[in-house]
Amino acid sequence: MAPRFPFPDWQPERWQEVAENPLIAPVSGTNPGNVIGDPQVILPGEYDDAWHMFLIGEGHFFRFDSRNGIHWDLACDYNWSSGPMCVTTDGNRWYVYYTHVARERCIISMRKSDDLTDWSEPETVLEPELKWELEGERVQVRNPCVVQLADGGYRMYYSGGTIWLGDCGYEEPKHIGCAESPSPAGPFEKRPEPILGPEKDVPYRSFGAGAIKVFRYGRLFLGLANGLYRDAEGHSRSAIDLLLSENGLEWEDAPYNPIISPGNGWKEALVYQLDLRWREGKLWLFYNARDGWRSGVEWIGCSTLDWQGERPEKMWKLR
Repeated sequence: MAPRFPFPDWQPERWQEVAENPLIAPVSGTNPGNVIGDPQVILPGEYDDAWHMFLIGEGHFFRFDSRNGIHWDLACDYNWSSGPMCVTTDGNRWYVYYTHVARERCIISMRKSDDLTDWSEPETVLEPELKWELEGERVQVRNPCVVQLADGGYRMYYSGGTIWLGDCGYEEPKHIGCAESPSPAGPFEKRPEPILGPEKDVPYRSFGAGAIKVFRYGRLFLGLANGLYRDAEGHSRSAIDLLLSENGLEWEDAPYNPIISPGNGWKEALVYQLDLRWREGKLWLFYNARDGWRSGVEWIGCSTLDWQGERPEKMWKLR
């Protein structure tokens, strides 16, 4: 069956890893089990004349700065017990939405900033309560992605429910759902059912849906998700998949998925969360990847693609 949407020519063979990969190692060192992940990138001109990347690792929330998008320096380190997150703006101030543990379950909190340095105290914006959010060994809502809608409202994509990666020794998300609010601060009203979940007939999402980051792509919504699956040897895997949608709720998978898969060295085992930016004729896809399973280390790297077509855009308003 032919795709309903005009998918861009982003086939996996067109993406090229930057020569400097991996770009950023865990701040606490490269001992087994150390991680850094969930890149969120602000381009020069969106706040000031520098690149900024926000990351999480071992419970910390970090800001790294760069002049070229390749070489990064640690600028800020906040010990927030922070898990997967996103950074966005309403045009007046910046917001970070992040996962953390409260009362033995994962919730999503929000902080605000005017300068990307000083952040407000946390406010809880989402907690696990729906049946599908409670599935699995650990109770979680996590991996927020907040976007602005055409009507001026806000939609939070998030993950809920868990699957267990026995060879890694930790859980990953089973479903993806969403909630909406007239304000970036909430309250967010959840849709009762998930919009994506594991599908046995989709090889790269047969175990779990993972998480999604959503962008504007012309009149469409563009999603990049890290589907979870097991390979022929039974190893847990994660890869980056491309999806398109007219309403951001009902999605179609690109016929050439996945676009970024596990490979060798620093990304041997799993490829996880991401951010996608366009700058000066090139797509920059930043993501974290794991070099092994139970004792693996997670790094930040980047793949690029020369692109003059429709630009994927952040769904936010800048000042």
